[in-house]
Amino acid sequence: MVDVSVPAPARSGIYQADWLILYGVKLNEVEDFGEFDAGENGNASIQLQLYRAGVKQPKRLYSVVLAYGYAFEGRCYRLDTNRVFIIKSSSEEEAVGCGFDAAPAAPAAAAAPASPAPSYKMWRIRSSEELLEVALNYGEAKILILDANLPGKRSPNSYAITMALAHRDGRLNRD
Repeated sequence: MVDVSVPAPARSGIYQADWLILYGVKLNEVEDFGEFDAGENGNASIQLQLYRAGVKQPKRLYSVVLAYGYAFEGRCYRLDTNRVFIIKSSSEEEAVGCGFDAAPAAPAAAAAPASPAPSYKMWRIRSSEELLEVALNYGEAKILILDANLPGKRSPNSYAITMALAHRDGRLNRD
């Protein structure tokens, strides 16, 4: 059994304490863009591509990453949900550690051909590096706007209560 709590080994050379390793898949591996389902029963898609000064950037200069986890200071962490980031460097490597290593080869006498294992990658980035996170949600406006902006299930009257508290800096009385 593979220990999924082991992060990737550090590169030889100087230790850099503020680096983290992001694990996921590169969505623009084949094309210069990452593609996302836009609903409509798979009949529509969104393509995400990076431009600088109006010039289309080739896929080797950036990564559209569907991230699953990260390692920081010798520990592995899973993200609460899959997240999409644009990393403005081409520093990806084959994933090592945190359970994202390449799957072992299947025995030759397998009963049915298995689909190929996903090709996980890892990006070593500084914690101060700027990233762009792309949030992709599809649903009704009530869920995406109203429910998302109030924690928990609340009645419409909660909007008036929240606004009244916000008006007095959150104080319940005027003293």
